[in-house]
Amino acid sequence: MKIGINLLLWTDKPAVAHKPLLDQIKKWGFDGVEFPVLAMEPADARALGRYCEDLEMHRSCLVALSAAEADPSNPDPRLRQAALVQLKSCIEKTRDLGGDILVGPFHQGLGRFTGSGPTKDEWRWSAEIIRKAGEYAASMHVDLAIEPLNRFEMFLTNTMESAGRFVKEVDLSNVGILADTHHSNIEEDRPHESWSREFKQIRHVHISENNRGVPGRGHACTQSIFQALRRGGYNKWLTIEAFGLKVPSLIQPLHLWRSMFLREEEVAVQGLEHIRDSWDGARG
Repeated sequence: MKIGINLLLWTDKPAVAHKPLLDQIKKWGFDGVEFPVLAMEPADARALGRYCEDLEMHRSCLVALSAAEADPSNPDPRLRQAALVQLKSCIEKTRDLGGDILVGPFHQGLGRFTGSGPTKDEWRWSAEIIRKAGEYAASMHVDLAIEPLNRFEMFLTNTMESAGRFVKEVDLSNVGILADTHHSNIEEDRPHESWSREFKQIRHVHISENNRGVPGRGHACTQSIFQALRRGGYNKWLTIEAFGLKVPSLIQPLHLWRSMFLREEEVAVQGLEHIRDSWDGARG
């Protein structure tokens, strides 16, 4: 099992200039980092991949698509094709970083709502694009994990059950689910039970508080979640995902009107301690 932290706490465009940040994350005791790769330059991905290798830091990658530019579920075939192009680029950068998995809510472009749930066509269009992306990712030894988001951010999949059905329709061995404590806290009656039911599909986990702040201070990152993962034999990523006011592009879409912590270091250090303590406590 690897404990990581998402760089979106600090930046939405990792670059060579962030090497000191990677040094600090290593000193805090993390096993690896999660790179938001959509806006990354390929040269930075290659350089930071080599740097992380020297640091003995593992890498995962994340992407979310803007529905105005790219959307696998959109009726417009041009936006569906644009989504595939962007996903292929992100898969290549994941490979260049030396990452083992690309995760995120990339099966629907964010910011688009229709006033109802997904149609059969929207579901089918998205599954077709993700299947093509998954086949491309497999050729580069990269896994994909789609993330069900809460109803205020997405309409295609909101629950672990719906994400499980979507993954089964894609039907590729390298495509699974990213399970996120924040979204499950909103959408699931009993998150640990829904995670247990879809456990075989879980490829990646985000530890994210109900208010997106320090893991362990709220009520989303519960002991029962860690117990469900340990009972199932989970041995992949536990990655902190938290957001503050340091990245302007995230403030409006994530409704970040106030900061939930004083310093990013609080999130990293206290969140890491919470994950370790909770994981150890789930052993029995």
